[in-house]
Amino acid sequence: MNGEKGYAALRGQYKLDLDNGLVLTPEYGYYRRSDKEEDEAGSTSRYGLQASYDVTDDWTAYALARWVPLSLDFQSIEYAAGVRWVPFYKKGMFKAPLLGLQAGQIRYDVYSDALDNPLEHAYSPTETFARAEAETYARKLRLRGIYRKVIKYSSQPPSGVSTNWADVPFMVAVVQGFIKESSALQLAYPTRNITPYASWVRYKYADHRAFATAVSAGIALHFWDMDFSGGVEVFEPKRQANRKTYFSMTVESKF
Repeated sequence: MNGEKGYAALRGQYKLDLDNGLVLTPEYGYYRRSDKEEDEAGSTSRYGLQASYDVTDDWTAYALARWVPLSLDFQSIEYAAGVRWVPFYKKGMFKAPLLGLQAGQIRYDVYSDALDNPLEHAYSPTETFARAEAETYARKLRLRGIYRKVIKYSSQPPSGVSTNWADVPFMVAVVQGFIKESSALQLAYPTRNITPYASWVRYKYADHRAFATAVSAGIALHFWDMDFSGGVEVFEPKRQANRKTYFSMTVESKF
């Protein structure tokens, strides 16, 4: 992904199916805010591992851990667990619906404020969150939804202190800040070789009362065992002062 002022982001994962119901998925993420040779914003990486197990044909349990090593006066570690359930294969216009629940915590260590001024004492809150997801096919449309909410912070994030890594559902771009709540919808129309899609996200930071929005749209192409997609992501499209636009490309291969 790339965007304004040389912003670049990368996310990758590899699913290793052990053929006994167990699937291991290591992942890696990276982003850089600028392409300047001497960039005061620098770059941040994240490493992760997810393990899932098919308990039955209908139920899957999983656990994951993610780690952002110390960079730009910030580091974090996340751990979570959840279940996914497919209640039926087909009923009326709906096919293979999936419901999921997840709970977890993120421990942050922040050593400077948003203006890069060192903090007198490191800010080290623990975030406890819950996440729900749903997915189904309605005739030829694929519908996906995600809702995530922070249940509590061990200490409320103070104004002017931010994180270096925050996820927005269905978006490749990485944002900064403590996101307290988010809800997202994605609509896709899969065909044999082409799948257009569109996403809408509403999210709120811990230190803001108002919600922000993000939208994305793109097309995925399917050839042999390869999937290629390209799209555009726009954050806060109605607020010109805060608007940010990114262009993304993804590749998926099965072997």
